[in-house]
Amino acid sequence: MNENNVNLKKSIIQNIKNFKIYLNERFPLGKNSFFVLIFTLSGYIYTSLLYNSKIMNQFFSKGIKIPFFRYETIALFIIILMFFLQLRITDEFKDYEEDLKYRAYRPVQRGIISLNALKKIGIATIIIQIILAYTINHKIIYCIVLVWLYMFLMAKEFFIKKWLTKRILTYALSHVVIMIFITLVIVNATQYIVLNEAGNLFTLEVLQWHRHNIYIALIPLFALNYLNGIVLEIGRKTRKADEEENGVQTYSKLWGRKKAVTVLNLLYISEYFFVILGLSNISHKYFWLGASILLLILLSSMYFMIKFLKKDLSGKIVETISGLWIIFSGMCMGFLPYLIFLLFSI
Repeated sequence: MNENNVNLKKSIIQNIKNFKIYLNERFPLGKNSFFVLIFTLSGYIYTSLLYNSKIMNQFFSKGIKIPFFRYETIALFIIILMFFLQLRITDEFKDYEEDLKYRAYRPVQRGIISLNALKKIGIATIIIQIILAYTINHKIIYCIVLVWLYMFLMAKEFFIKKWLTKRILTYALSHVVIMIFITLVIVNATQYIVLNEAGNLFTLEVLQWHRHNIYIALIPLFALNYLNGIVLEIGRKTRKADEEENGVQTYSKLWGRKKAVTVLNLLYISEYFFVILGLSNISHKYFWLGASILLLILLSSMYFMIKFLKKDLSGKIVETISGLWIIFSGMCMGFLPYLIFLLFSI
C-alpha cells in the first residue's frame, strides 16, 4: 500500500514536471500571462471609461472609480488566460498529424505529454472558468459558451479542412474571429464590475436602458482586437529565406517578404486610426496622450519593418515588433493614458 502511494506520488510529480515542460515550450506562462493581462485590462479599462463618459457622468459628477485589482477583475483575467490555453490545446489535437510529420521536436510528438492528458487539463480549465464566471455574474457564461462553440468550429476547421488549409489568408481571417468573441466576454463582464462599483445607487435596469449609448463606441475595440489577431498571425509567419521550414506555410513564402511587411505596415496604420476613433469617445485628456504615444510607436514599428527588409534581418525582429505593437496599441486606447493620469494624479 505504501509502495503504491509512493508510486502514485512519483507519477503525479512526473506529470506536473511534464506539464511544466509543455508550458515552457508551447505556452510560456510568463509571456502569455503578461500579454493576457494587458489584453484584458485594455478592454476592461476602455469599456469602463465608455460607461463613465457615456452613462455614469449623467448620474455621478465625476463618474465612478475604475477598480484595477478587485476579485472580479482577477477572475476575468484568469478566464481569458484559460481561453488562450484552450486554444493552444485544441491546436495540439488539430495539428497533431502535421506536427508529427514536420515538427517531431514538439513535446506532444516527443511523448512528453499525451493528448489525453491535455484533454483532461482542457476540461479542468472549463470548470475553472464556470466557477469564476459566477464570481462576476453568471450571465457572462452565455458569452463564454460562444467562445467555446467557435473554438470547436476552429478545431474542426469549420468542416472544410481541405479547402481551408489551401488558403492561408482565409484560414487566418476565419480563425482570428475568436478574438471578437473573447473581447465580448471582457465587455460583458465589465458592465457587471462597473455596476458593482456603482453599488446600490445604480441598477442593472438603468444601466441597460442607457447601454445603447456605448454600442457604436465599442466597435473600435472589437476592430482593434480582430486586426491585432491578424498582426500576430502575419508577424510570427514572416521570416528571412534561411529561416523558412519545410512544410510550414508562411506569409513571407506565400507573398514574399516585401508584401508581407507592406501588409503589416498597413495594418499598423489602420489600427492607429481605430485607436484614435476609440479615444474620441472618452476624455479629451486621454485622447491626446494616447494618440501621441501610439504615433511614436507606429513610426518606430514601421522603421524597423523597413530595416528588416533592407538589411535582411531575422524574422524574430518582425515577430517582436508585431508583439510590441499589439501590446501598445491596446494599451493606448484608454488603459495607458488612464494609468498615467492616475499615477501622477493629473
